[in-house]
Amino acid sequence: MLFAASSGALPPRTLPIAVGALTVTQVVGWGTTFHIPAVLSSRLSAGTGLSKEIVFGGITLMLLVAAALSPAVGRVLDRDGCRRWMVAGSALVALGLVTLALAEGPVVFGAAWVIFGAAMPLALNQASSTALVQISPGRARRAIALLLLLTGLSSTIAWPFLIWLDGLVGWRHTLLILAAVNVLVCAPLHLACLPSGRVLVEPALPPSRPSDQDPTDRRPIPGAYGLAAVAFSLGGMLTWGLPLHMIGILQGFGHSETTAVSIGALVGPGQVLARAFEMLGGERYGILAIGVGSGVLMILALGALLLWGALPVGAVIFSIGYGLSGGLMSIVRAVAPLRLFGAATYATMIGRLGVWQNAAFAAAPLGFALVLERFGSAVLVWMALAVGLACLVALAMLARRAAAVQAG
Repeated sequence: MLFAASSGALPPRTLPIAVGALTVTQVVGWGTTFHIPAVLSSRLSAGTGLSKEIVFGGITLMLLVAAALSPAVGRVLDRDGCRRWMVAGSALVALGLVTLALAEGPVVFGAAWVIFGAAMPLALNQASSTALVQISPGRARRAIALLLLLTGLSSTIAWPFLIWLDGLVGWRHTLLILAAVNVLVCAPLHLACLPSGRVLVEPALPPSRPSDQDPTDRRPIPGAYGLAAVAFSLGGMLTWGLPLHMIGILQGFGHSETTAVSIGALVGPGQVLARAFEMLGGERYGILAIGVGSGVLMILALGALLLWGALPVGAVIFSIGYGLSGGLMSIVRAVAPLRLFGAATYATMIGRLGVWQNAAFAAAPLGFALVLERFGSAVLVWMALAVGLACLVALAMLARRAAAVQAG
């Protein structure tokens, strides 16, 4: 037993019910925070008098605040369980939306994104993954993969809905309606579908292969935290920083805007395929082996772009390979801490890792934009390749040390 329970063993359907509820709340949560500038940037800029650069800077502010708060949030999630804090996170998202709807200038606009940053570790990935781990560490890997697969549709759902609602009632009323959705839909789902207090989890299921360590095993892996922080942050720089510039990168290799948009759109299917692979058969492999595979795919994708990027086939190979790598890496970031540090302190450790990851996520879009503007696509891809190689080395070292501990 990893946690004290206030109500005995959990019913067998607790995990699938939680996955279903969290799918809804994560799609809504991401769609009503991170995706807002992508759709409403022109409206926000005109309504607040701020430039589009500052509007998109709200995401950077959100990520930096989330980075600062992630360790403390991790500790309280491990201590108290996730239900009450995820309810609070949904309420904070609603408060941020109301604040953003009232914004007339930079102060209130910035306050809204600070609130979103405070809500992020409570309402989004950190808490949702922790909730699944606390319910069942032995089945958490597949549950997290399924949740990531389904919530990958957040932009597909959110963007058309935001455009439709904005055309119907205007952007300020759109934000107020979204606030109501978080209060009336997400908060009740968290309250009704997640266990209360510090939940009881059953013993982990038997490992499917020797490479899959029991998630209740707390044997220390030398340097695990440092290597994980380096690998996940560098990998996150690529998976968060490059997509925003995908069209510009492909245009830099000689493709028209129309072709660049069409080829760049293949990243999404690649991510879905990667998460589907994990769902259907990925558990046959250790999660750190999946991480190394993700790093190799990223290197191959970037290499294909450098070698054949001027040809449509090279750009297609890059987009699909990049999507596959990013999809796998998102699973590795969520599941590997369970493999490395165990279930009892899972939230604390992903909170500590979140400091470096969110800082990297926040810096990457602007940093890559500056490189692309000043030096061009080829230099940016060479820089990304160097980052990818460093990420792969860290992942390989981490996997090797974990295997040595497991064998010992």
